Amino acid sequence: MTAAAVIGAVALAAWVYLLLGRGFFWRTAERDMRRLPAPPARWPAVTAVVPARNEADVIARSIASLLAQDYPGVFRVVLVDDASEDGTAERALEAARGLGAA
Repeated sequence: MTAAAVIGAVALAAWVYLLLGRGFFWRTAERDMRRLPAPPARWPAVTAVVPARNEADVIARSIASLLAQDYPGVFRVVLVDDASEDGTAERALEAARGLGAA
């Protein structure tokens, strides 16, 4: 038996064990019936730091996506503009103002 055949047989045996011996191990809802913990009384503040250089064509979408996050605590987005020459900072500010965040 070649080494590849041995490795293949061992891999097949492992998958057969996981599928049959562990009883649908990938279906976590079937075995994890614990209650979710209560939400915290106070959520920690989160800051997303976005480094950008010459990203004017995509920065508005990126900022809008970050500002659309559903986080119950304080959430800030900080753009670090690394000497862009294409108006990245201006477009990011326009996007933030358009969403009422700046």
